[in-house]
Amino acid sequence: MSIILENHLEAIDIPANLRINDQIKLYRKKCAEMGCHKPYHHFAFGQSPFSPPSKIVEALKLNAGKHDYVPTAGIPELRAIIADYYNRIFNVKCSSNQVVVSPGSKEMISMIIAVLKGPVIIPSPSWVSYLPQAKILKKEVISIRLTSTDDYILTPKRLAESIELTAGNQRILILNNPNNPTGAVYSKQDLEALTEVCRKYNVVVISDEIYARTSFDFENYVSMARIYPEKTIITGGLSKDRSAGGYRMGVGIFPDNVDLIEDILKIAGSTFSCVAAPIQYAGLMAFSQDPEIERYIYDCAQIHATIGTITSSRLNMIPGVNATIPKGAFYLFVDFNEYSDKLNKIGFNSCAEFCEHVVRVEHTAMLPGNSLLLPDDDFSVRLSYVDYNGDEVFRAWQLSKPVSDSDKEKFFEKYCPLISQGIKNIERYFAQVSQGQLPVHV
Repeated sequence: MSIILENHLEAIDIPANLRINDQIKLYRKKCAEMGCHKPYHHFAFGQSPFSPPSKIVEALKLNAGKHDYVPTAGIPELRAIIADYYNRIFNVKCSSNQVVVSPGSKEMISMIIAVLKGPVIIPSPSWVSYLPQAKILKKEVISIRLTSTDDYILTPKRLAESIELTAGNQRILILNNPNNPTGAVYSKQDLEALTEVCRKYNVVVISDEIYARTSFDFENYVSMARIYPEKTIITGGLSKDRSAGGYRMGVGIFPDNVDLIEDILKIAGSTFSCVAAPIQYAGLMAFSQDPEIERYIYDCAQIHATIGTITSSRLNMIPGVNATIPKGAFYLFVDFNEYSDKLNKIGFNSCAEFCEHVVRVEHTAMLPGNSLLLPDDDFSVRLSYVDYNGDEVFRAWQLSKPVSDSDKEKFFEKYCPLISQGIKNIERYFAQVSQGQLPVHV
């Protein structure tokens, strides 16, 4: 007999960002071997391009010999230092007992969805993994389509309307702030208005704040847990602001609810047992509020702000192209739907087909909208603006930080050539589309 698999997984694909990233790595390798005349431009994968702070790397090296199993929730001193970090940096009141560490924030979000009862509300465009996680766990999903009119911010009215269409006495809202893929950041007023709806309808919020410290104006950043502490769970980690995605250490900050935390630990203990001990000891340094690391986090956010703002401006100069102006993270959401009729006429019925063609003819990769919880025929994409040598850029920033707009443009041209040319490739592609032509390889 053949091996019998669960049917519900047939509707789930390998995340497109991982698949395209592997594809572009392979293309670049082949291109290097063959001597291609035109490089590949990679806007499809969101990974901090910088090396992690040296003090975190050294802490990992020093603790590489720690090989024992450690507590499932995390080593006590790490939980304590994380609680202090969130108290001081985010003004979120929590104790070490409310902190759980996991192998990445993705695993943490999955565990939280698993233990909470009720349908999952996901604003779209959305990060690629929220929907698959909910589907794997056989959860009902309610998608709320966000619009440019509201700057891709979830409004209380839209949230209430969606809740009223569902049954049950509890809902789960996933709120990503700053947002992947739009770069939007929720203000205190935005969060206060949403909290009124959440309290009225008994909504538990998974506040995915993995990009919080990448906010371009972090002094004004507010965590949802400050506004709605009784039913907000914060998720975070080391991957974005400390550039340590491969370390796989995530964090959950929970309300003071013993039963909730106990159920999380049941899943954690029954699946991954604990986060690798050396990583947790490196985490002590990562969350120590060391001045050198804090400065690193600030500088990286300002580099993202400079490059993101210029990338957005140049994309918006292309006729018919509408890109968000990011306020955090390192993504733009780009709407090409003014060209949808012409794209249809030259043979593209889905955004995925269009994106595959842009890779072929312009060597430029973008993440198609269907992987962002959008319809197949919505010609919108996520564009990640981190395709540059992070260490080179960071060193140059330290030596001579650009201040004027002119200096920033020169910095961009010198250190981000793949992004600059990738934008020109997109412009050339749509110049042909606007003439009703199927773009060809240059």
